[in-house]
Amino acid sequence: MASEFMHPSEFAYAFSYAGAKEIIGWDQNDFLPAAEDATAPEGWLVLGETHLVEAGRLVGSAEQGLNFTDDLASNVLALVDPSLVLLAERKEVDGLRRLTVHAAGKNFVGLTRRADGRFETTAYSDITAAAGACAAFLGASLNPLNDEARIEAGFDAFSELRQSAEQGQIDKAVASLTALGASENDATSSANALGAPKSSGMLSVLYCANNAVQDAQPYAVMTNSEDQTWVLFPPASLDAPLVLERSSVASLTARVSVEIAARLGKN
Repeated sequence: MASEFMHPSEFAYAFSYAGAKEIIGWDQNDFLPAAEDATAPEGWLVLGETHLVEAGRLVGSAEQGLNFTDDLASNVLALVDPSLVLLAERKEVDGLRRLTVHAAGKNFVGLTRRADGRFETTAYSDITAAAGACAAFLGASLNPLNDEARIEAGFDAFSELRQSAEQGQIDKAVASLTALGASENDATSSANALGAPKSSGMLSVLYCANNAVQDAQPYAVMTNSEDQTWVLFPPASLDAPLVLERSSVASLTARVSVEIAARLGKN
C-alpha cells in the first residue's frame, strides 16, 4: 500500500487532459483554487504542471513533449472512469471527512484530502484492502466479534427508535430494540451507538459506468463509547426489512467484499 501527496492543481491539470468534468464522490471545486485565491484558471493549470514536473510525475521536456508516468496515468484513468467507487464519509465536528476508492480493472486508487488542502492518494492491492481501509476510516472497531447480533425491522420502526436514541431517550430505544428480539446487552449497545456514537459515518458502494453512478448500496456505520460497532443497511429486496448488525473492521470488510463479488459476478 503506497501513498503520495498531490496538490489539487496537479489533479486539475491531469483531469483537463482526460476530459473529465467531475470525479465521483468529489465536488469539482475541490480541485480548483479556493474562493479567496486569485489564481486564474490558466495559472492554476500552469501551477499544476510545475508541481507534477517537480514531483517527477510528468516527465519529458517542453521541446519533446511531456508525459504522465505510467502510475499517474493509471491512477487518473481509475479516477475518471471507475467501475466501482467506495465512498466513506465520516462525521466530524467541523463537517465531513471523505475517503473514496476508485476501482478500474486491477487498480484501486484511494483519495482523501488533508487539512493542508493537499490530496493523499493510496494504491490498494484489491477490493478487500480497499473496503478494510474504508471501515477503519469510519471508526469501526478493530476488536473481533465474539458473538453475532442482527436486528431486522421496517424503515419506520428504525426511524422512530433512532429518533428516541438521538433525543437521549435510551430506555425507550432499548425497549423498542428488545421488542424486536434483541438481547438487553445488544439493545443497550446499539441504542448508544445510534444515539451518541463515538464515531459515525456512511459507506456507500457505488456501481458506475461512463463516470456516472448507476446503483448504490449504503451502510450507516456507528461505534459507541465502548468501541462496539453497529451497521445499519437496507435489504437486498425492496420488500425485506432493514438490518442492524453488530460489526467490526473485519466483519464490515467481509460483508462489503462479499456483496461486491456477488453483485459483479451476476454481470
